[in-house]
Amino acid sequence: MKEILSTGNAYVKTLAKLKPSPASFFVEGYHLVEMAAEAGSLDTLFFVDEEPSFPCKEKIKVSYEIIEKLSSSKTPEPILGLAHKEEKTPTFHRFLVLDRLQDPSNVGAILRSALAFGFHDIIFLKGTCSPFNPKAIASSQGALFGLNFLFLEEEELLALVKKENLLLYATALRNAHKFEGYPFDKSKKIGFIFGNEGKGVSETLLEKASDRLYIAMEGIESLNVSVAAGILLHSIYVL
Repeated sequence: MKEILSTGNAYVKTLAKLKPSPASFFVEGYHLVEMAAEAGSLDTLFFVDEEPSFPCKEKIKVSYEIIEKLSSSKTPEPILGLAHKEEKTPTFHRFLVLDRLQDPSNVGAILRSALAFGFHDIIFLKGTCSPFNPKAIASSQGALFGLNFLFLEEEELLALVKKENLLLYATALRNAHKFEGYPFDKSKKIGFIFGNEGKGVSETLLEKASDRLYIAMEGIESLNVSVAAGILLHSIYVL
């Protein structure tokens, strides 16, 4: 077992500059480290006190100052992991498209709902916040390890929808049908597009969608995108 105590260590300096990617990203705190380990995705474990039993390729005892240097949290737990994300072949039985969402907390919350309600394939269009952003990972509560990710351009998405004969519904506030009571065909491959927090779904995708849907509400025009996602996904789950 290795031990590193100085924040000036060359390896620590390299880690501090890490750009999160599917091949390597940080998971912070006991819960996320545990989720990564259970998924077989935990590569390196950094810990301060007693050696944890989480299975991984390498364990390194470090000072709390190093955990602070590498963590995105102001008061991090004394444990941190380097993990990777393995992808499986998507089925698109239930899937989501995230179109230029900017807030990592929204992205993470949507991933959490997606896993809970059986939407296992997530398509990230160009301009969407990375699911490997530390805040997105934290908000997802480790849900990313149970999901499949695809990173596509808009044109690639449209080609995929045609090839796989997917039903892709867009959330919209205008020229849309009421979501409640909508005649979904559960035997079909169903997906939802959730758009940018301010601008919504792109005009091209709105035009190409199987249909446009809105959630009935009163007193306010719209919901936070992650809240809307939770409502829609749960409604399909219990159909």
